[in-house]
Amino acid sequence: MSNEPHSPDPFLDKLRAALAGLAPVADAAPRWAVAFSGGVDSTVLLTALCRLGTQSRLAALHVDHGTQADSRAWADHCRSVAAALGIDYRTRRVSIDERLGLGYEAAARQARYAALSELLAPGEVLLTAHHADDQLETLLLRLLRGAGVTGLTAIAALRFMNGVRLGRPLLGFSRAQILAQAEHWGLDWLEDPGNADLSHDRNFLRAEVVPRLTGRWPAARRTTGRFARHMREADRLLAVLAALDLGHEAHAASIDRGPLRVLDADRQRNALRFAIRERGLPVPSANQLEELRRSLSVTRPDARTVVTWPGAEARVYRDRLYLLTPLEPIRPTHANARLAPGEPWTGAQGRLVLAPGAGQGLPDTWVRAGLEVRFRRGGERFKPLHRGHSRPLKQLFQEAGIVPWMRSRIPLIYRDDMIAAVGDLWVNDAARSGSARGEYWQVSWTDHPPIH
Repeated sequence: MSNEPHSPDPFLDKLRAALAGLAPVADAAPRWAVAFSGGVDSTVLLTALCRLGTQSRLAALHVDHGTQADSRAWADHCRSVAAALGIDYRTRRVSIDERLGLGYEAAARQARYAALSELLAPGEVLLTAHHADDQLETLLLRLLRGAGVTGLTAIAALRFMNGVRLGRPLLGFSRAQILAQAEHWGLDWLEDPGNADLSHDRNFLRAEVVPRLTGRWPAARRTTGRFARHMREADRLLAVLAALDLGHEAHAASIDRGPLRVLDADRQRNALRFAIRERGLPVPSANQLEELRRSLSVTRPDARTVVTWPGAEARVYRDRLYLLTPLEPIRPTHANARLAPGEPWTGAQGRLVLAPGAGQGLPDTWVRAGLEVRFRRGGERFKPLHRGHSRPLKQLFQEAGIVPWMRSRIPLIYRDDMIAAVGDLWVNDAARSGSARGEYWQVSWTDHPPIH
């Protein structure tokens, strides 16, 4: 493939201008990574980037969903294309978990972007080959599904996703323009047989609806892009309002319901949607959001409201609202896990590490004798350091304001049949007897949902 960094080709000139707006400002030679499916759109994007002279700063990332019988042949084709272009090629096979309740397409998209993020090298900008027709189809789908302002922002030219810079440089091109360029360059690409299945909403729109719309309104692709930009402006303004309404708790582990109660219903919904998105959680349906909004007005001190939706849940306790990923159920086990210096414990309930302590913590004699990680079975008693007497663990949790759903998820560190420590909250008062060598170990418990 020959380089044409100064080509007069209008397609390349337009793409070069689009790329300029996607690169980090301070990066004069950005490194690109293309999500490469082998279809015509990503094949054209990859080839065009090579023709712009970026081979040394370019990679092709292929995700094998494993849903097609010949998916491995697709991966081989993509590898061959990348080799012919002289660029780096990386691939990953994923499985699609439909148990998430997101629907097949959403679950596949989630798995794909997770894999692409893992395949990226530090500093690379991820590019996808979404184009103007994709924008139109996406907007129509979201309109028909009753999306709000955020949904109607459709496909952004540049966004940030879990720290990844994600660009779509082909949004200014139509599907017809991309296909014409592929034929002009004599490229080979793959056709996904699934695109012919009109039972999928997007395929139906693409085959039956969009051609008639654009035939009647030829400027539909361009005006759709302009509409999406207007929605992004409105969405930014709504985010500013939500951040003002939530104040310093916009990104906190939990939200005080009090200030939200005084807002009108529209602002409550806006603030809740913003808080949910800021925590990286999927936004609930309108009915689920309304159920969540009603939970703001529950005033009974013993109320334990739970609202769940695919991929997330909200819990209310003591006037605080918690927005969480779904908690894994507690699975009783007869096998107790070992905890020792240099041997951290990691599970669904977080991560435990022992580190040298400055004259306090678990005595070295206890640690050398062996410690185990267990969980509550009920009826445990415990005497924290410098407390007068032992009390039921349940009572200690209540007094400390530990949220009810985490009380059975806090790891208990045992020395034989004695609770030596409760997470990193308390150490047994018996630790005061000290270590024969004066050495102690501090417990660190991290990577767990909020407990207060």
